[in-house]
Amino acid sequence: VRQDFNKSLINVLQTGSSNLTLADTNVEAANSQALSTRESIAVSALSLANQTQQSVLQLLR
Repeated sequence: VRQDFNKSLINVLQTGSSNLTLADTNVEAANSQALSTRESIAVSALSLANQTQQSVLQLLR
């Protein structure tokens, strides 16, 4: 039982390490760029929302 467990654990660890080292750099770069773009859009949206609130407050004064 212990030997089967160790073989299974070795297979899982080897598969995991292979997945980490064989990652497609083009896909990872695209994912990174997508996340960066989402972050930039979110910052812009928050900035616009803040400007809108300030404009409304100025109109009410």
